[in-house]
Amino acid sequence: MNILWEGFLQGMGGLWTVACVVIPLMIVLEIAESNGLLQKLNRLLAKPFRVIGLGEDGAFPVVVAVVFGITYGSGVIINHVRAGKVTPKEARVIGTFMAIAHALIEDTIIFWVLGAPLLLLLTPRLILAYVMSYVVNARQTLN
Repeated sequence: MNILWEGFLQGMGGLWTVACVVIPLMIVLEIAESNGLLQKLNRLLAKPFRVIGLGEDGAFPVVVAVVFGITYGSGVIINHVRAGKVTPKEARVIGTFMAIAHALIEDTIIFWVLGAPLLLLLTPRLILAYVMSYVVNARQTLN
């Protein structure tokens, strides 16, 4: 029974650590979104996404998914597709990128706080997401 109690306490400690990272991050991100800072960030980050076939409107859902996570990001992409801001081709590229690199900021901070090396958390996911999105875009262009 003692082992269960210790496991429960360790689980609660881990939950507390995650909450201490995620809650302030979400508050900051909500403030950034309401002040238009995410849009400015999007304009800056849209340039590297042009290589994988995304315009500025297509880059925005990717930026949102990387920062907020796949649930919020997929809501944004659905709205962009319905509004005609994103083509079906761009939606496939966005989906590919989001599947690999969603919640990149949030996940990285959580695992970094737990002791994982920062570059080892970021670099492989970003490179894989970028390369696979490029492949999806190139394949669609050939067809």
